Amino acid sequence: MAGNGDRNYLDKTLQQFESYPYPDIPIEDPLNKDVEQLYKSSLVTARYRRDKKIITDLEDCAILDVACGTGATTLQLAWANPGAKIVGVDISPESVKIAEKRLRYHGFENTEFHVLAIADLNELNQKFDLINASDVLYLLPNLALTLKQLAQVLQPDGVLRGNLHSYYQRFNYYRAQTLFQRMGLMEDNPEETELGIARGFYAALRDEVNLKATTWSSDQEKIDNDQWILMNHLFQNDKGYTLPELFDALAQSDLALVDMVDWQKWDWRKLFKEPDNLPAYLAMGLENADREEQLCFYELVQPDKRLLDFWCSHPLPSKKDFSEYWLERPLEEIIVHLHPRVENFAPFRQAILDQGKLMPLNLFHCFPFIGQDSWLDRTLLTAFYAPLLDSPQTVESLVSRYLQVRPCYPADLTPVRPEEAQDLIIGMIAEQEEWGLIMLEAGIPRF
Repeated sequence: MAGNGDRNYLDKTLQQFESYPYPDIPIEDPLNKDVEQLYKSSLVTARYRRDKKIITDLEDCAILDVACGTGATTLQLAWANPGAKIVGVDISPESVKIAEKRLRYHGFENTEFHVLAIADLNELNQKFDLINASDVLYLLPNLALTLKQLAQVLQPDGVLRGNLHSYYQRFNYYRAQTLFQRMGLMEDNPEETELGIARGFYAALRDEVNLKATTWSSDQEKIDNDQWILMNHLFQNDKGYTLPELFDALAQSDLALVDMVDWQKWDWRKLFKEPDNLPAYLAMGLENADREEQLCFYELVQPDKRLLDFWCSHPLPSKKDFSEYWLERPLEEIIVHLHPRVENFAPFRQAILDQGKLMPLNLFHCFPFIGQDSWLDRTLLTAFYAPLLDSPQTVESLVSRYLQVRPCYPADLTPVRPEEAQDLIIGMIAEQEEWGLIMLEAGIPRF
């Protein structure tokens, strides 16, 4: 197998990205409107998922964007992590030029860029709190070696985000790539001639033919887009992975899975009509399975994600279990924080503070990364989220706020008992924390 420093292997990828710098997004596009991408790009999200630590100051943090391309992900990292130092590296000089120009255009100065391969990252003489390796790992020949090289420049408590193309989800595209390899379209860097042949081939196929039906878009805009064809049908060095292959590579590189970046969308319970009424052998097996086994089960049953998007880190001795704090600490010592990407999302703030609105709010419309509908009535929005917009709150203060907003039940005007309000707020906290909208801290309030 070729090593990651094999220049002949890298040349094919380099030629393609030099000819067609990726992604082809106008430099003027601020790329700060997609709350889901900003949320996933935040070190705050990754570190809380890793060890339940809430980071409030990013001034001393350094973030590395590996294979930064034209700087779209780099810019999102800068928006998502205000104050942090941002470093971008790529093997394509043309892409790096565009990335530098993009970050300067949007006013980010605490940045630096290098034309550099992953095998040479030690030349930076830096370690990073967050490493973003998006859309690159599946292009390299040795995943375990790549992860080892990235781990060498990762801080002891840092987090590495990577993603792999899903073999199961993209299987039909790999069939297309194999076909075009046999047709000789990928021996060198695919350009206009090869793109024209691919388009002509699909145009000649009947619509019901399987390869066309499963890989060729009915969207004319995609068909006319060179990059869409290059990144799918004629993608040099593209490779698909399964989760067991990922877990094996992590073990070989002495890294541990933190979780999937879109963990909310990997819930095996959502695959069943009645998840609380499963056959005993199935329920016991899944409930008692470890996280990796549950993820593999989901992947085999529902391979619906193009990317296996994951966080990993140096191994942790153990993770904090906040269920212990519910039992051991007074409610006034459990502090609830809004995630900064949630707190700063203007449509959400406006929806909470708009006193004239009476309709419930679907959190999924604001934050699609939670993966499901969640309707909150105005009482809960006002009692729970409104005070969190101002500052972190203890559970005790949120319960008190709820009793102020809803002192009695509307139907018969009987008083709401404190223990009922407490149970409701604790249930709300458990749900919202698992979805990632809030973060919990145990200790004496610091505000």
